[in-house]
Amino acid sequence: MTTTLELNAKVDSRPSDIIPTFRDKRDHEFFEYILNDIPDLDIELFNLINGEGIENVDQWDDAYRGSLPTSYKVEAQFTESLMDELGVLDSDMIPDGIAYCIDWQVYWDRDLRHDYLTIEHDGHTHFFSRYF
Repeated sequence: MTTTLELNAKVDSRPSDIIPTFRDKRDHEFFEYILNDIPDLDIELFNLINGEGIENVDQWDDAYRGSLPTSYKVEAQFTESLMDELGVLDSDMIPDGIAYCIDWQVYWDRDLRHDYLTIEHDGHTHFFSRYF
């Protein structure tokens, strides 16, 4: 027997015998789309994402920047990874010796925290651009 949940349910949707129900087909399709990036997505996290105003695929594609296991200074890890991805840490631009001295948490706290929002859920911190 399969159990269904309302969208605002507090129960985790990951167990295989629970199938979430949605307000409409668009929400269901959006949930399925997010599963490509967050395979362990549950109803609670889906509601948190919706609560930040990310409500469709276009907004998701513009906003989602990835996730990391929640840890001390996870924002610093994200910031360093982002700078590396953007090519800022290329050895032609910043020598390795200097790059290792950068306090990425200070950079996050001073400059990036205004441009990104985070959602901590189930041991992971998910990062989203505020410009979606």
